[in-house]
Amino acid sequence: MRRARVPSLTLLLLLVGAVSLSAAPAKKVTAAKKPASVAAANDSDAVLARVGKEVITRRTIAARLLEIPDQYRSNYQTPEGRQQILDRIIEEKVWLGDAAQNGVPDRPDVRRQLESQRRDLLIRTWINELMANNPPPSDSEATVYYNEHADEFRTPANVHMRHIQLKSEADGKKVLALARAKGADWGKLVNTWSQDTTTKANGGDLGTVTKDGGFVALGAQPALAESAMALGTGAIGGPYRTNKGWHVVKVDGYQAEAVRPFDQVKSFIVRQMSQQRSTSFYQELLGKAKANVKVVTDSAAVRGYVSTKKSARDMFQDAQQAGSPQARIEAYRRVVAEWPDADITPQAAFMVGFIHSEELKDYDNAEKAFRELLAKYPKSELAASAQWMVDHMRTEEAPSFSPVEADSSVPAAAPGKGPKK
Repeated sequence: MRRARVPSLTLLLLLVGAVSLSAAPAKKVTAAKKPASVAAANDSDAVLARVGKEVITRRTIAARLLEIPDQYRSNYQTPEGRQQILDRIIEEKVWLGDAAQNGVPDRPDVRRQLESQRRDLLIRTWINELMANNPPPSDSEATVYYNEHADEFRTPANVHMRHIQLKSEADGKKVLALARAKGADWGKLVNTWSQDTTTKANGGDLGTVTKDGGFVALGAQPALAESAMALGTGAIGGPYRTNKGWHVVKVDGYQAEAVRPFDQVKSFIVRQMSQQRSTSFYQELLGKAKANVKVVTDSAAVRGYVSTKKSARDMFQDAQQAGSPQARIEAYRRVVAEWPDADITPQAAFMVGFIHSEELKDYDNAEKAFRELLAKYPKSELAASAQWMVDHMRTEEAPSFSPVEADSSVPAAAPGKGPKK
């Protein structure tokens, strides 16, 4: 870029100023002012960019950086980062201006969303400030809670055990003697004798169970679990009979019933007490706020409002999204029962039969539903479709009309004659 040439008159004035300054007495010499470009570089209000009538300054960027979490703010302290955030702000202002010119801020749905966000922000900010005055539970309060609710922190007795599953009691007694013999190899005994293919590969390990005996491999076997608990850690016992056969068991570890120490559950207690206290404190604040603004409700009007049932069309739409075929059938039946005279009710009645026929292949209940439609709504546009289904649904002929469930707002067309076999 070429440097602009300084006009000769301007250059002359600068030279004269410099000479007169050097000729002046030393005590009157004052510091020269910094060039305008230097001053602007250190000015928070120096304009970095213009977007229409709006300006972007260092102050603008500093304000935006305050919105960025501390852990990410340092990313924008490098030359590349500063350029990135400047470009971002320019991009935002371009799109904001473009959106404003095209009337986006005046759209009702946008206004509703903005008002909703504003409402939520104001409420959340104020409630958070009020809730900050709710002190956390003290250690002494947590200790009292622990002592009063000791049963909540009780751990049941449990046993970690292994087993060898056998076909007969005789085999069980034989294996028990082998397992208790000096130098016995439990793993080899499992591989040789156990009939349990699920646990055979891992030494007959049944895991840890409580006295209810909920074994993954064996199902519920409380008697077996209690027998193992009675043996104690390291013991081998049996044979014990279950519906799976006979078992020789080895106890790897046993823990008696106990109450967890306070230090292990303190954080849980404090968290639970804090939640309960916050709920109570919030309700107290809400009660005071309601009293201050004098909230009054009309109980009769409220009862009338909350008891208002859904429209037939809303219920029909709910039925379409109810999930399983049976759930949809029940939902369509509710439409018929609660809104027998609504314009969409024949469609609901038709869908009961259609789901029975086409999805569940339950032709008897389908025919029953279609005949009920024909009896209740003989003049409906769907009567001909219902009659076609009664006559042909047990055949391989395809209906020439679309299922009404595809579009609840459009009644199904009357069928033509189906192709003959």
